[in-house]
Amino acid sequence: MLGGGEQSFLDLLSNLPESWNVLAVVPEEAELATRLRKNGIDTEIATLPSIRPWYILNFFSSLKRYFNLLRTYQPALIYANGPRAAFYGGLTGRFLHVPVIWHCRIAEPDIYLDPILCRLSIKIIANSKATAKRFKSRFQHKVRTIYNGIDIAWAQDVSVKKSDLIKRDWKVILVVARISRSKRHDLALSAFQRIALSNPKFHLVCIGAEDHLDPGWYDYLMKMTRQSEISNRIHWTGQVHDVRPWYRSADILLFPSENEAFGRVLVEAMASGVPVVATRSGGVSEIVRHGKDGFLVTPRSVDEMADAMGRILANNDLRKRLAESAFNRADIFNLDNHIEKMTKVFEEMIKT
Repeated sequence: MLGGGEQSFLDLLSNLPESWNVLAVVPEEAELATRLRKNGIDTEIATLPSIRPWYILNFFSSLKRYFNLLRTYQPALIYANGPRAAFYGGLTGRFLHVPVIWHCRIAEPDIYLDPILCRLSIKIIANSKATAKRFKSRFQHKVRTIYNGIDIAWAQDVSVKKSDLIKRDWKVILVVARISRSKRHDLALSAFQRIALSNPKFHLVCIGAEDHLDPGWYDYLMKMTRQSEISNRIHWTGQVHDVRPWYRSADILLFPSENEAFGRVLVEAMASGVPVVATRSGGVSEIVRHGKDGFLVTPRSVDEMADAMGRILANNDLRKRLAESAFNRADIFNLDNHIEKMTKVFEEMIKT
């Protein structure tokens, strides 16, 4: 599974109007590079070393690589999908007089790097209003908020069926996230524990790959699972190729992350007709309307998560009402709107 930012990057480049000739530059030969090429996008590899003094040799080597790519392809615009890309692209763009757009997808500020990137970038795209607040007032004139886009037709493809691994009588609470500390699977486990004892049909399904930078966290969650008296109803699937069968099988999407700048899986679930229970933080409340598309809860509040899930699972009419509202709400975040707005920004910056 690609991260949300990578998937949005892939969707954007793959759906730009044909008049745009795109060269994608990614830091490694991995899933993103493979899928870009599969979608017919020319793709080059250029590493993005950490911007720390002890990586100085790697820094200059990568900077040289970016200079050579820009001299060869002579782009009209550099679109940087992250802070390191904005740093390397910004330096080379500034030297060769190519405008740089930084797409910022993280709400937490970087007090050291932000002032540099804001000066190197001609425009900053924020994926939510929460992310836009990251920037000081003197840079706000450069910031434009454009929500990530989701391929609604892909999410709602009627040919996709429920997962064969889900039994017909299960009531499924789904978590879709990389297994990292910030995603707070521990809270999901604790909240599930509180409601699952009351109904043997309740099951928790966690989809997502282990974060190899923090294997200790995965080990901790596995220990929590083994020690649970309902461990047979907690399912860890690992990475999956297609998440849609799991959305089809879900009664609720649980989103316990503490400070998510956007939350792509929220829109995917809503487009699939799945109501959500999510923490009221970051850009989440810009997507989910409390009491209409699901319920928003206080970050880290296991009690509120459990109560919200219990209410939805106990009241089928409520669940259907939330699901219908979520289904309709998701269309606001459709990919066509995103592409149109991003293309407009690109055209404006080229004319500047």
